[in-house]
Amino acid sequence: RHVQEAVDRATAGDRILILPGLYREEPSLAPPSGACANLQAPRAALGYLIMSYDQQVQCPHEQNLVAILGKDNLQIEGTGASPGDVVIDAQFNKLNALRADRADGVYLRNFTAERTTFNAVYIIETDGFVIDRLVGRYNDEYGFLTFSTDHGLYTDCEAYGNGDSGVYPGAASNINANRKHDVDRYAIEIRNCDSHHNLLGYSGTAGNSVWAHDNDFHDNTAGVSMDSAFPDHPGLP
Repeated sequence: RHVQEAVDRATAGDRILILPGLYREEPSLAPPSGACANLQAPRAALGYLIMSYDQQVQCPHEQNLVAILGKDNLQIEGTGASPGDVVIDAQFNKLNALRADRADGVYLRNFTAERTTFNAVYIIETDGFVIDRLVGRYNDEYGFLTFSTDHGLYTDCEAYGNGDSGVYPGAASNINANRKHDVDRYAIEIRNCDSHHNLLGYSGTAGNSVWAHDNDFHDNTAGVSMDSAFPDHPGLP
């Protein structure tokens, strides 16, 4: 009934198949209790806590509707005919609809994540990920945000209605810092994605070693910004 329950029971190499439906993850919405009700962490300018990884593990639903923390090689796939048949809806109650943190080899396919106060899908500090036929829509900030990652692939994704960028490959592993045009591979590849009706179609603070090709960025306030316009952003070159 709940995606998080399946994630909690999964072990490395498992594949979770989600039946068509609307997933609001009601258990994740319970008010924080115990130590989670009084976390000691700095606050960002927007008011949310800047939590450590250990705090994320301790309190996975302080900020996340579905949390994949420290689990490797996990696959999550919607079984509908299209991504719109499986919807993970945060109802603007969480920063992230799905956060994958230190989740090497995570593969996400064929579902929609929506209505967060930050990101539909947030993948961080992960080596090896795929975002495949996902839709990220109606989020206050980003559709798809990946940060401090390597061996990543966005393919056939769609992002729209986001208050910042639809697609954000931030702080990719800078494997090609001194290679100029002659490279063996890129840290992240983005292909066949459709990002529209966002503030930005694409952005990527410190988004080096990224290969974006055969995408459609259209009907955004701005099409592409390769780096942050804000000072003191983490990951600035």
